Amino acid sequence: MNDFLRKKWEMAGLADDYIFNKVMLDYDICLEVLRRILPDLHIKKIELPNNQQEFALAPDAKTVRFDIYTTDEAGNHYDIEMQVADHHNIAKRIRYYQTASSMEAYDKGQPYEQADDSYVIFFCNFDPFQLDQQRYVLHKHIDGLPKYIVEDGQTDILFNVPSLKHDVDPKMQAFLDMIAQRKVEETDPLVVKLKERMTVVKRNRKWRSEYMRRSLYEMDQEARERRIQEGERRLQEGERKIQEGERRLQEGERKIKEGERRIQEEERKIQEGERKIKEKERKIQDEQENLKEKNRKVQEEEHKLSKEKQRLQENQQNLIEKFIEGLREYGVNETAIKEKIKDNFSLSDAEIKDYFSK
Repeated sequence: MNDFLRKKWEMAGLADDYIFNKVMLDYDICLEVLRRILPDLHIKKIELPNNQQEFALAPDAKTVRFDIYTTDEAGNHYDIEMQVADHHNIAKRIRYYQTASSMEAYDKGQPYEQADDSYVIFFCNFDPFQLDQQRYVLHKHIDGLPKYIVEDGQTDILFNVPSLKHDVDPKMQAFLDMIAQRKVEETDPLVVKLKERMTVVKRNRKWRSEYMRRSLYEMDQEARERRIQEGERRLQEGERKIQEGERRLQEGERKIKEGERRIQEEERKIQEGERKIKEKERKIQDEQENLKEKNRKVQEEEHKLSKEKQRLQENQQNLIEKFIEGLREYGVNETAIKEKIKDNFSLSDAEIKDYFSK
């Protein structure tokens, strides 16, 4: 671990926030950097830079710690920050730093219009807004009037250190190249001072020990945060699985209820079918009973018809016999009698013959 930290210390440059702080504590370097960032202000002198200065807006509010904080002869306030990692909260972070810096710009009893101006400056080792700009300057605008700047004395400036666009002043570009460890012009006075200051910082044993302790603490914090994040991730995953299980359980219960409903519906249909079958069977039985009754009545009618037919036949037989007997008494011959019977009765020759064979 010590070898790792020693190598980290030896390799650390201005992009490391600790090294940046120690380098920017140098009065001349800090003043020159501010002049290059804000050449229009013509800054003549500043207060001795203070690093890791803390401000608390309220007893229960989040404390803000500035990397480098100073003021100039005009009372302007400057907060200079090195932002190593992108935590995707840069806008809210600037807002809080600007609020803390602005609070210093208001003296008790002083009119609002006399408040000092406040500048928050971020050097980012990433593109803070993903808009491919090398330098971002933020002011308040009125909606619908983007060209109108609200003069509230607050200015936010962010540099995209890795950018290669070279849209800034050459002197400012040299400082950005130093942070990014790119090739720089050796004759630039600020570059010379930065390299000399870097040597002084790296030789300072107290700062090296503090850097290692802080690195160990940060590594422990990062490991702890990773464990917490992993625990939260697992907890969220567990909650997601529980929710998924509950969803599946609910879906299963819904399907069971749907199945039960379908079973009940099928049972109702079966019962309805059985009821209809019984109804049909009852109707068939009724029809069979009716048919039996009809058959019985038909048989009775047939029996009656048969008896009536028999009676008629007997009457016809008696009538024919008397008819034959009467004609014989009058002396009519057999042939003529047969002709008369044939004309008056629907009988065949064989049936007529039977009457004369008796």
